[in-house]
Amino acid sequence: FNPTLFEGQIEGSLHMGLGYAISEDLPMEGGHFKSTRLRQCGILRAKEMPAMEVIGVEVPDPYGPYGAKGVGEIGLVPTAGAVANALYQFDGVRRTKLPMALPKKPLEKRVSKG
Repeated sequence: FNPTLFEGQIEGSLHMGLGYAISEDLPMEGGHFKSTRLRQCGILRAKEMPAMEVIGVEVPDPYGPYGAKGVGEIGLVPTAGAVANALYQFDGVRRTKLPMALPKKPLEKRVSKG
């Protein structure tokens, strides 16, 4: 188990998941990409990522070599659903398409001070 590689895999998959959930779009027209620039596709930059703490819990896989198991997709799969549910709790709007529309007003102005 290499903790640095493990953390990198989880952070990378969360980066991808958040991008898919809130910003990444690949518009096409006539079977071709509308844009020739990756920046216009909404890929999140490192400075746009929230701070995160990765905590690994080691449980050996009885079928993997030396107890190893894959971790690359673990952070990617549930991210869009988690973001959708968090936004629903925030404003009561169900989002069913990716990327999701974020609230029009900044989040910090709508959070109650209670």
